[in-house]
Amino acid sequence: MVSPNQPASLDCKKVVVVGSSACGKTCLVNRATTNAYSKVYQQTYGADLIIKNSSDGKKGSLKVWCTGGHERYRPLLEQFYVDVHAAISQSSFMELPFWYNEVKRNSPEALIILVALKSDEADNVVIQPQDAMKQALDWNVEFRAVSAKTGTNVNELFEYIIDAVHRSH
Repeated sequence: MVSPNQPASLDCKKVVVVGSSACGKTCLVNRATTNAYSKVYQQTYGADLIIKNSSDGKKGSLKVWCTGGHERYRPLLEQFYVDVHAAISQSSFMELPFWYNEVKRNSPEALIILVALKSDEADNVVIQPQDAMKQALDWNVEFRAVSAKTGTNVNELFEYIIDAVHRSH
């Protein structure tokens, strides 16, 4: 859903957030756009559109499509990958090749960022950050570790995306 209190600037770039179900995509986008966090899991049905403006309001903005990660939605998601810049969740590490290839197949020039969510839960980490960093290096993509729960590095991630997509296009 588009946030009505966040008007998009004229230079608004498309970003899609992809990954497995329940990995924290919606929490990440909510933290970035409303600075809110909820422990309650709410499934995304298809995709939600949210506008994210730069912190200074001058660099531009993003149309952020937060996609549902359930397998049953995958045939519908291809339409969101066209002409897009993408953030990919590390929480779905075993399925990363699927998400990476889907985005690259539909939008080969897309800026892809491998995002490790839940960086605040160091004691419960299943995938070691060095493994995610190695995958990012292998694919020649950016890697960022963030926490939607605490807000750590979330604004920095989206400011980086805003700067990168408005510089390159």
